[in-house]
Amino acid sequence: MSSASPTFVATFVDGEVTQMTTYATLDELDVTRGVRLARAAYEARTKHEPPAIIEARFEQDGKILASYDAKQLEGA
Repeated sequence: MSSASPTFVATFVDGEVTQMTTYATLDELDVTRGVRLARAAYEARTKHEPPAIIEARFEQDGKILASYDAKQLEGA
């Protein structure tokens, strides 16, 4: 069993990829929080408003725990 927190990986429409440690457990995966953190990290890194996220996933120890497409991310 890993002690590492899941990582939220977001791919933006411009090809940028942001990885954020969510400090959550498997039972607490929160895609809305992951999207919010990824968008903030994108903006901090590029100094531009982030474009849409086209896909995202939670990973832990090289395994995908949950994945989302652009339609599932609408409103998150």
